[in-house]
Amino acid sequence: MPIVEQYIDIAAPLETVFGFIADTPERQPEWWGQFELQERVTPPPTHLGSVSRYVYNMLGVTINGEHEVVGINRPEYLHVRTTSGIDSAFEFFFAPQDGGTRLTVRVDYKLPGSVIGQLLNRVVIEQKNESDLRDALDTLNNILTGA
Repeated sequence: MPIVEQYIDIAAPLETVFGFIADTPERQPEWWGQFELQERVTPPPTHLGSVSRYVYNMLGVTINGEHEVVGINRPEYLHVRTTSGIDSAFEFFFAPQDGGTRLTVRVDYKLPGSVIGQLLNRVVIEQKNESDLRDALDTLNNILTGA
């Protein structure tokens, strides 16, 4: 499976960054533009087994599915795996960094043949996913720091 991994240092407390990502999944489209929708299926607070529904736009191809929280260690780690849609897993690592937070996001994903067939090619998709994650982290940083 291809892996995309990026990190960013955010001038905000660990608990704030973790809480924004883990406890308000419905806000994900604000900072990760390819997510057109992210809504809770299970009520808050976010815990092991929490489920959310998503709509993801990959180069114009809309993918619907659900995520489930399969690992959580507040405020240091969140692991979300898709249960439908694209086969993927999202890991969020939160660490103290110079009075703020270093957030590392790792995404493992497998593109179904039908999606690859509708898009350009695997290399272009992987480069786009790297770029999209970088943009998402930059936007998240701006939201959390008021920049």
